[in-house]
Amino acid sequence: MRDPYETLGVSRNASMDEIKKAYHKLSRKYHPDANVDNPLADLAAEKFKEVQQAYDQIVKERETGSFGGGDYGQFNSYSGGNTTYQAVYTYIQARQYSQALHVLSGISSRNGEWYYLSAIANAGCGNNLQAINHAQQAVNLEPNNIHYRNLLNQMQGGGAFYNNMGTGYGRTTTSDDSCCSTLCTLWALDSCCECMGGDLCTCM
Repeated sequence: MRDPYETLGVSRNASMDEIKKAYHKLSRKYHPDANVDNPLADLAAEKFKEVQQAYDQIVKERETGSFGGGDYGQFNSYSGGNTTYQAVYTYIQARQYSQALHVLSGISSRNGEWYYLSAIANAGCGNNLQAINHAQQAVNLEPNNIHYRNLLNQMQGGGAFYNNMGTGYGRTTTSDDSCCSTLCTLWALDSCCECMGGDLCTCM
């Protein structure tokens, strides 16, 4: 799905007044009543529909703090004004997970948000063990962040989360998924034990 901000021609930092102004301008331009005699009326109607969907999505995101429609749980879109992180959010929303990982690899300072985004991008690429490990790291760094904890809980839940990620961008699921989910859970438990001075699985 196209970035709703791009559809309306505004930046992610735009105010709601700016977004509404752009929305009304495009709605008037592509409204069916304004294109009755236009040979490209069908195209205009499609653009009109895209504008409505984009505006509705932005309003929903800003009201709920979610991002991207939920294939990867409640996705917190706050990035503190950091343009590099905003690029990562945009790639993830577009399901361009490899590009998101590429941008993340260039960030040297790795905080909770970095590990949170990396977990989602890795899950999207099918790197399930790395995904759950990074989700755990995000929670370790910011244990009170509900978005990070929810993501980790969903990943530890296994099948349903990864099935949603898979169908979200065209991956098929197999019986190996349940095995991978079990390994992910073991990885998370091992990480917890190591943080407390123990080691559940010496091979990890």
